[in-house]
Parts: sequence; C-alpha cells; structure tokens
Amino acid sequence: MMSCEVSSRRILPAIRKELVAVLVKMGKKQNEVARMLHITPAAVTQYLKGKRAKISLTREEKSEVMKIASNGMKKGSVKEKDICHLCERMQSRLHRGTK
Repeated sequence: MMSCEVSSRRILPAIRKELVAVLVKMGKKQNEVARMLHITPAAVTQYLKGKRAKISLTREEKSEVMKIASNGMKKGSVKEKDICHLCERMQSRLHRGTK
C-alpha cells in the first residue's frame, strides 16, 4: 500500500478523532465540526463514540492537534496542510515502530 493510503486508513481517523473531541470541548456543535473538517455529521458522531480510529496519539501529537483546532476556531476551518504535516510525522513514528 502507498503511504497516503495507509495514512487515510489508520492515521487520519486518529487525528480526526482528536480534532473532533477538542473542537466539541471548545464549544463547537457537531454540525459545525463536520463543516470545519469537511466530514459528515455522522462521521463526527462515530468519532465521538469511539467507533473510528484504532491508534493513539502521543502527548506531542495531541498538543499539535490543539494548535490545529485553535487555528481552525479562528479561521472557521481546519487547514488540510496542517493535518497533512501531522500525519507525515505520525507516519514516520509508526514506521519506526514507536507506538
């Protein structure tokens, strides 16, 4: 599998799960979170219920998610390039075998 394909199946859901949780905690409604992340409201619900995402983020990665969420709150949308940057770092970590 290509690296982006692996990321879209394993890493991106973990990032989105954290982003959803953070944005909801910051006071955003589920529909707003869905719009900000360009996902469906049903996906937001599944992330909140823990039905998606099998890997965990490190403390540093969670801190990065907080920054991405804060920037998204200011701008009204989460930047895809910020998510890609974090995804690449996580991909590197997982490739090295660090859980």
